[in-house]
Amino acid sequence: MKRLCQATYAVALLIAVAATGIQGNGQTLEDIQRFAPGVVADGVLSYIYGYPLMMFGVTGRTATTVPNADTKLGAAPLNQFGAEKVLPNASFTAVVLPSTSTLYASSFLNLCPEPVILHIPNMGSRFFILQMLDGWTEVSPLSPGSDKSSQEGDYALVGPTCSGSNPPVIPSNIRGTIPFATSSVWIIGRIYTDGTDPDIQTVVNTIYPDLTLTPLSKYVPGQKYIPPQQLPVQPYADVLTPPLHQVNAMDACAFFQNLAAMMNYNLPVPGQDDPVLPALLRLGLVARNSDPTKGSVPITGTNFDCSTMRPERLANLQQSVVLAQKLMDTVPTTQPTSTGWLVSLDVGTYGRRYLLRAEVAKDALGANRKEDAVYGYTQTNGHGQPLSGRRNYKIHFDKSGTSGLPPVHPGGFWSLTIYDADGKLVPSPDPVSANWNAVGIPSVQGHAPCLNNDGSLDLYLQAEEPPKGSKQFCNWLPTPASGGYIAFLRMYWPGDEITSGDWTPPPIERN
Repeated sequence: MKRLCQATYAVALLIAVAATGIQGNGQTLEDIQRFAPGVVADGVLSYIYGYPLMMFGVTGRTATTVPNADTKLGAAPLNQFGAEKVLPNASFTAVVLPSTSTLYASSFLNLCPEPVILHIPNMGSRFFILQMLDGWTEVSPLSPGSDKSSQEGDYALVGPTCSGSNPPVIPSNIRGTIPFATSSVWIIGRIYTDGTDPDIQTVVNTIYPDLTLTPLSKYVPGQKYIPPQQLPVQPYADVLTPPLHQVNAMDACAFFQNLAAMMNYNLPVPGQDDPVLPALLRLGLVARNSDPTKGSVPITGTNFDCSTMRPERLANLQQSVVLAQKLMDTVPTTQPTSTGWLVSLDVGTYGRRYLLRAEVAKDALGANRKEDAVYGYTQTNGHGQPLSGRRNYKIHFDKSGTSGLPPVHPGGFWSLTIYDADGKLVPSPDPVSANWNAVGIPSVQGHAPCLNNDGSLDLYLQAEEPPKGSKQFCNWLPTPASGGYIAFLRMYWPGDEITSGDWTPPPIERN
């Protein structure tokens, strides 16, 4: 009975903490450990802390279980780019909320054996961002992109030195070195296209061939490295179940054993992760260094094993998984703006905000830093009522100001895309003359919007086709004929008014 009361108290505490607005600020996690000590609290802390790494790992396994970069759209073996060569249309179902304004080039890296050299071709004036996340999903502020005036050149991507390895010697001709706290790295490259076939082919035939990754030991300046084309594939890897479902279905043993294995190459960050380190040590997920071959490394990975664990301890760990998942579900979501949009300006960099980091990994894995991209999302109009395909709506953007056109930097862009309630693109009722799912500036899917005479812009969200040749037709966003749907606003290289929160998207109003 005493143990049951303690468990009930732990649940009440966790939910109460969440209800007060917990955002994983370090102190809150320490409070959980202080007021609900024991294996359960250690398990909750460790689950929340390790959840992003697990999502990263399972996503990476799903994306790299291919023999080459041509077998599966967007997938590639480790240290190779998987590049999308076509924009998605309404038949595309591989991911939800697919972008119609950028082509993606993605790669999962293993930097443990040696650094990898990234070559960036000359992008000209084309917007791009090579978003780089470490294993904990922290986005590197050095991620190359248009906002940093990145130019053609070679960049060394360097992780922690593996056990027994000497520090790497970086060639002198390297343009820059980008360090990471973990051996696992994920590059999510987004390259703008206006959506016309000639522009897409320019990216595919001119940019992609020179966007390369080369192991340091194979690097020769000026020479292109050809990666292996037919690699063996793990035969029993689950590449069909979405990573989110795989991770959330893991019991305590599966989760913590996989987490410990991942942490052998992606250790807690010294200094930053001191608050959670005692819990990780007590559970045996990491250990104090006692191996002289590992030099001054204070913490090492372990081979966490449930098979010899006492039943009571195992039951406590399983309870901690349940409690951690409940806590993550209780985290307050981003509050909507006064105009009814959800706009997150607090993602991509987390530090000790472990709970926020876990929540983002669950709902929006791979989120950008606000300096690179800001997204707006809504399923309601400006009065909080659900959007309906049976109604007509309008969004009015002034030329400038707090209700103006999205203030992105010169060279950046923005687009508004409509998806059905399941996150799939909406088929156009007129695929010949209105074959688009989004409208944006400068151009999306080969289509540019029609501004009003005063420089303002009206977008029309409706299922029925407006009269051809009208400004309403030019600015038409087809919606489902019935049911709810999603409006998704992408703003790449946003201006200070957006990142500060001074600008918010205008409301969607009945038309």
